[in-house]
Amino acid sequence: MKQLVFSTGNDSKYQTAQAVCTEYAIKLEQNTLEIDEIQGEDPEKIVTDKVNKAYDLLKKPVIVSDDTWVIPGLNGFPGSYMKSMNHWFQPQDFINLTLSLTDRRIFLVGYLAYKDEKLTKLFYQKREGILLEEPRGKHEPASHKVISMVGDNGLSIAEVYDKGLARSERDVAKIWHEFAEWFRELK
Repeated sequence: MKQLVFSTGNDSKYQTAQAVCTEYAIKLEQNTLEIDEIQGEDPEKIVTDKVNKAYDLLKKPVIVSDDTWVIPGLNGFPGSYMKSMNHWFQPQDFINLTLSLTDRRIFLVGYLAYKDEKLTKLFYQKREGILLEEPRGKHEPASHKVISMVGDNGLSIAEVYDKGLARSERDVAKIWHEFAEWFRELK
């Protein structure tokens, strides 16, 4: 069985990754490193810096993830700042910010970055969703209550988590399947 460290403090992301990696005979170990993440508008630069710092601290193969949220009606805002917004905003704040938009699409661009002593490799997945006009579900963070992703039958992200749907079968897991297939073949 191949082994790999996933550096994340997000238990939900780890559980999804672990569910997928187990299917591919990859033993995933969670490590919650304190990494000072750069801020900016280039998500590939952010995730690459993050994986480089994680590798420098661990000195062994590692994978990290990072998400960017793009609202076309807000000129791409909030981008990589969604995590910060979730610290400041309640669901109603997101609704107040977006209620007047005619274009209610939102895109989640998920990134995975792998690094070992020889190689750095990026994976990404773009998913489309829609901004809801009222909060639904209990699962945090706040943005999960006001976004419904295509393929989730109109449920908010929070409602999907509330229902406990199989982690390895969710659309968000597709990037992990792509990574796991690649990693399984890596020599």
